[in-house]
Amino acid sequence: MRLLGIDYGKRKIGLAFGDTETKIAVPLEVIWKQGDEAIRDIVSILKKEDMEEIVIGIPNAVGGHSNEKQIAIVRSFIDKLKKFTDLPIEEEDESFTTSESRRLMFEEGAEAEEDALAAMIILQSYLNRTAE
Repeated sequence: MRLLGIDYGKRKIGLAFGDTETKIAVPLEVIWKQGDEAIRDIVSILKKEDMEEIVIGIPNAVGGHSNEKQIAIVRSFIDKLKKFTDLPIEEEDESFTTSESRRLMFEEGAEAEEDALAAMIILQSYLNRTAE
């Protein structure tokens, strides 16, 4: 099954592609838009790439404390996205994905944009967690 990973942010949205057969996620792109315009771009990618499921990073708990405001912002985005697609949407903890994506860029020489790498990490975490 083909999956789209999303790292949602206020200014930009990182996207990644993954596959349940290979259990590998790769960075896709960054969308520098918000609101309905961003959702239209995401829906276009879902159709063009024949995606079957969406995995969105949610800031669950860092140090035992959740960021309720950011969780509400991401869940609002999820609610809007649900109006444009019938695909299942799963949530995955995105804690520490930004710092890990920066590490990949600086230590490993990853050439993808930071937010696309964060989406890849979110999606890879989901694939690892749900592997049979």
